[in-house]
Amino acid sequence: MTDSKKDKLGAVHHYVPQGYLKRFATEKNPEQIVAYETGKKTYITNIHNIAGQRDFYTYTAKDTGEKDSTLEDVLADVDAEGVNMFRLLDSKPDGIVNDLTDEQRGNLLSYIAFQHTRNLQERKMWATSYEQQTRMMMQAKASGESSFHADAKKAFGDKYTYEMAEETRKTLLAGDAILKFDPMDQYFMGVALNMSRTLYEILFTQKKLVLVSRTPDAGVFITSDNPVTHYLTEEQLKNRPWFMGTGYLEAIFQIPISPDRCLQLINHDMVMETFQYNANDVDYINYYTYHFADRWVFSNKNDDNITKSFAKFKRTTPLTSISSPFDRTQK
Repeated sequence: MTDSKKDKLGAVHHYVPQGYLKRFATEKNPEQIVAYETGKKTYITNIHNIAGQRDFYTYTAKDTGEKDSTLEDVLADVDAEGVNMFRLLDSKPDGIVNDLTDEQRGNLLSYIAFQHTRNLQERKMWATSYEQQTRMMMQAKASGESSFHADAKKAFGDKYTYEMAEETRKTLLAGDAILKFDPMDQYFMGVALNMSRTLYEILFTQKKLVLVSRTPDAGVFITSDNPVTHYLTEEQLKNRPWFMGTGYLEAIFQIPISPDRCLQLINHDMVMETFQYNANDVDYINYYTYHFADRWVFSNKNDDNITKSFAKFKRTTPLTSISSPFDRTQK
């Protein structure tokens, strides 16, 4: 009998399920996909080789120090149910999907919630946010000169000098301190995965499911290593204070489920004018896929327009940005 905790240790854990990516496979080979990777030429690759990392979901128990990979098995079960739901959706007509059982809806939304929070980019976002928060707290501490030096004396003892501590204090106040946290630290894995429960509850209670298809003359839907994206409409943005983020409650969520179809999750008060998306509509959907991708976007075909659009629309700034009052006062 094998130890399930160690079954997947040292293995590649895929943060975008292979079963999902196979829905975007090339026509010639169901095991291959066209990968558009940041900084590289477009290439065709086996699906097993992308959107994964060794021991991505392996964690170390704090009490024993033992490595455990059972989380990979748990997510594999979620993935299998999600792919089964996509197959079911394939048989549904375009429009609002309102004939799923609670169990089916739960399986589908569990997959979507986990897929939105389990990937590498989500961990990077939390690590960056933690860096920004830590820097601001250190600036707050450095703003009190006497207390900062008192703490420095306690910390460094005989090695303390006023000049050294003051130089450090000014560096902190200027926002020049270099802080980097490893997104692969299991703390950020835990924070990211914990968000899936909150997202699931919002999706289940606040959103309705809508299937849309591309028209024959439109381009294909693409996907990425961060396939579940969310955004606000232009009308929503007009009525939203500048300091508020996108959030979950009001946002539209979407996940392409094949090159021909996309699943959108919208608020109950939203009305759709059409479920047949033309070229402009497909480009609009794909824009968010480009923008929020981390390293890759994927398609069933090699297209120069996808290469150019990925380079043009990929986000290059942190997803979250905390504005520090100390940075503002230094300018």
